[in-house]
Amino acid sequence: MTPMIQSRHPAVVVALVATLAFSAAAQAQFSNTASNKELEQRANQTESRITALESRLNQSLLDLQRQIEASQQELRTLRGQIEEARHELETLQQQQRDLYADHDRRLLTIENGAATGGVPPATGGLTNPPDVVFADEASVYGDAFAAMKAGRYEEAARGFQTYLAKYPRGPRADNAHYWLGEAQLMQQQYEDALKSFQAVAAFPESRRLAEAMLKVGDCQAALKAFRNARTSYQNVVSTYPETDAAAQARMRIEKLNAEGR
Repeated sequence: MTPMIQSRHPAVVVALVATLAFSAAAQAQFSNTASNKELEQRANQTESRITALESRLNQSLLDLQRQIEASQQELRTLRGQIEEARHELETLQQQQRDLYADHDRRLLTIENGAATGGVPPATGGLTNPPDVVFADEASVYGDAFAAMKAGRYEEAARGFQTYLAKYPRGPRADNAHYWLGEAQLMQQQYEDALKSFQAVAAFPESRRLAEAMLKVGDCQAALKAFRNARTSYQNVVSTYPETDAAAQARMRIEKLNAEGR
């Protein structure tokens, strides 16, 4: 019986070795599988973190862009107010000169009347003396602009329309068209605002031309006329390249490019 056991030992040994080898291979495969799953899990986690970071970065960039645009809008408003004040000062100075000249004419008329026996020469009558006209013109415009600054856009629009009806070629007519457009734009009346901004072009000496042309593009973009808006922005850049309006127009063009418009 001993020889039989001894004769079977090699087979047992081979089986045992095979079993151990299979077990080791299975363990190695399991280990590799576990490692692959762990690596895949880590990769997924990393990708999720990158996606979250990109989302936060994009949101931060959007917030920053909004802040920049808001600051630029505030700057444009302040510049507009400064220009309004400068223009009003120049108009006041001119009116003062006109009043002095009118005063001198009246004195001369009185002197001539005294020299001719107290009968002044006929003047045809002054139904609207210059100082009265100026006071009304300034008052109508000033009330509309005050409403605009206070955010009462509907009231401001009515005021500027009244001014333009009474003084279509008045000293502030170009500004009245521009601020009328702003008031209408704030109320999302894009077609009316477009016409108001385009009307500024009738005043070739206006300081509002560049900004008005920029706002023409904004209205066209709001009306989904993106090709026309792009043309308007490009006109601002080519016609007024060194202005703040041109810088804004370049940003608008980049935005249209990014949106595929």
